[in-house]
Amino acid sequence: MRIYGHGRKIMKGELRNVNVDLISLLFDGMKPANMKSAVIKSADGKRYKSVSASAKFKSETVGNEGLLYVTVMEPDVVDAQGDSYSAEEVKKAALNFLKKGVVGKNDVNHNNQPVSEFVIAESYILKAEDKEHYPNTKLGSWVAVLKCEDLQSELWQKVVNGQFNGVSIAGYAEDSSQDNSALLSELKSQMEAINKAVGDNPNQETKKVLEVIQGRIKELEKADTNADNEKLIKSLTEEVKELSVAIKKAISNSLKGEPEGEIKDRELTIDGMKVVVKSSHREIYKGIADVDSGQAMNILTANTTSLFIDEVIGSQPGDTLSDITVVPLLKDEKIDAGLVQDLVFKNELDGSVSAQDIAAADITCPTGILNAEFTLGRDVVEFYKDKYGEDAFGAYVEQHIAKKAEKALRLLLFKGDRTSGTANLKGLDGVIKLATTASAVTEIDSETKITWDEKFEAALLEFSDEMLEDQENFKFYVSQKDLVRLRSEIASRHTQVGDRFLLEGGNVSFAGIPVKPRLMPDNYIIGGLPKFIILGYRTDAEMKVEHHGSDWKYHWYIRVRPGITYIDGFVKVFKVN
Repeated sequence: MRIYGHGRKIMKGELRNVNVDLISLLFDGMKPANMKSAVIKSADGKRYKSVSASAKFKSETVGNEGLLYVTVMEPDVVDAQGDSYSAEEVKKAALNFLKKGVVGKNDVNHNNQPVSEFVIAESYILKAEDKEHYPNTKLGSWVAVLKCEDLQSELWQKVVNGQFNGVSIAGYAEDSSQDNSALLSELKSQMEAINKAVGDNPNQETKKVLEVIQGRIKELEKADTNADNEKLIKSLTEEVKELSVAIKKAISNSLKGEPEGEIKDRELTIDGMKVVVKSSHREIYKGIADVDSGQAMNILTANTTSLFIDEVIGSQPGDTLSDITVVPLLKDEKIDAGLVQDLVFKNELDGSVSAQDIAAADITCPTGILNAEFTLGRDVVEFYKDKYGEDAFGAYVEQHIAKKAEKALRLLLFKGDRTSGTANLKGLDGVIKLATTASAVTEIDSETKITWDEKFEAALLEFSDEMLEDQENFKFYVSQKDLVRLRSEIASRHTQVGDRFLLEGGNVSFAGIPVKPRLMPDNYIIGGLPKFIILGYRTDAEMKVEHHGSDWKYHWYIRVRPGITYIDGFVKVFKVN
């Protein structure tokens, strides 16, 4: 028995990637119960099923039309041939069938002759109970309505006389039993080893490893051909070796447990600043507070780097970095596809690039170097350590550094420019520079789109219909100054809304989409789904503490290697001329 990445058990004989060519009406002696599955062995060694049948249907006459309500495919039900389909596979099959068009896609008793009397009027996934038309059909099933416009036709008369027996689909599907079971078994064994060792509360390091393994399993589950699997085998075998090392380390760290007297999460205020002392950050706190060791060793490990990045992202709740996706870079400055698969749509964008393509390949995320420093006098350090304890003092310093790093990342996210930026912007190419380099900036003519409403409307219309279906999760970003101009435009309107903005200000939106100010150049609009802006980071960050005798101060230095990318189509950059 195999397991999907999200935990669903695969049934025996489960088929994938179902490609339906025809929906065949079964009459007379042709019944689902006696349908035989034609099995073909292809050159790539996969098994394909050519016939599957269902006896679930209901007929009725409405006016001058005859209607057949049929169940085409039902999830998680083993058919007469011992095969089954998951709900996701049923959904994919229904969508692919519609993509090919329904005209001429039905015949009688698999004679490959299109039926003129019946047309496929509706085809959809059953999402709510319909006891009238589909009384015994499971939710998630693919159902269809076949319409006959000639009630005197021979076929409809057969329906009336009880000679209609159901429908059968003709096509092919990949047999799940032909997967790369060895590699999948290896990956699952690794997961089981972790879960058995650490129980229900894995640490952050362990969670990251589990996420990678889940992603790799999903990649294998999605492979369409043996050739695809061979490529995966070649690339993933080495990856599994690397994961094995990471697993041993993760298990070791998780099994260390909490030493006696371990701190618990708590809050306090130091110099008017709310400080959250986290038990999971104890290793970082110890390194920060150990100022008298005389060593300049790196405080951070791969595990504590992830913890520190979490601190950076969460240092300003509700700000830019909490909108986007943050993932570790495992190697070669690439984002593991498994870590971003949950981002992608299940449908395709208009154009050549699909969400599936994005999920199937690693995303390159070139990195740069970000430095930050925090300084305290020696007497202050000793006072804070004595008054609040080393852990609280370590949290105080870490959170100060995190805020500095967060501000630097926000600045780079949209304004970064390696070639022409100022000193603090040269560390990394931001979204606007990336879009400019890729010629992916859409220009909006200010002579024809005079008002901001017109500009936002023009921007919104550049997205595909599929994207606009998710409009409720959209956001627009503009510069601080452009938001002032937008507010002024709203306030100048002789309306109640204009009066309110003039007197009170307030949040700004267009068509229900929030418009947020960000650190970015004037005369740009960035719109779409912010989760498709991706911040990657290498796990070899550095944090050191040094004591400079000449100034009687302690200095903490942080060096982080982040990378920025975005997925065009899900996020778009607009230039307002």
